[in-house]
Amino acid sequence: MTVHTEKVRTTVNTTPVQNRTARPLYVRVGPPTVLLCMLLATACETSADSATDTTPQPETERGHAQEAGLEVSQAWMPEPANPEVGALYLEMSNDTDKDDALVGVTTDASEEAELHTTETTESGAGRMREVAEIPLPTGESTALAHGSDHIMVNDLSEPLTVGDEVLVTLVFASGTELELTAPVEEMTGEHDQEEHDH
Repeated sequence: MTVHTEKVRTTVNTTPVQNRTARPLYVRVGPPTVLLCMLLATACETSADSATDTTPQPETERGHAQEAGLEVSQAWMPEPANPEVGALYLEMSNDTDKDDALVGVTTDASEEAELHTTETTESGAGRMREVAEIPLPTGESTALAHGSDHIMVNDLSEPLTVGDEVLVTLVFASGTELELTAPVEEMTGEHDQEEHDH
């Protein structure tokens, strides 16, 4: 038996293929696209700013006390110009059905504290004098401030400076006593003049 073998010729193309260089991709950016990018950048900056704590620092808390329908708030002392004399200012209100009055004050800064009022003389000048009480009618509020009723703290045991605190006890005609802490704050020219007038 005879087997015939047929040769098969395979042709392989060995011609090198030229490498194609990839062309860079260009994106045309028009004015609308630029504007959008700017808006996005602004939004990111706004978000970053919002994350920052911008809560304002609380101011020095002034003295406050309340009992039996009587309330005292905003108690403070300006830094004294005279190291031996200070003034105490505050607001007080009477929510009871009876008239009352502030009749006494004690502090841990001095053994001597007085109730004072300011009067206007015939010449128009202000003059301070000591009083036995400062009235507080029912349903009303009274402010102890420069140029009006106020409390003088005399013979200070030590000079008071900004940041100090003074323990104050207020005594009312009704028998109610309110205790609070009054911070010492930066003074103004008006307070300076009042202390020298005393």
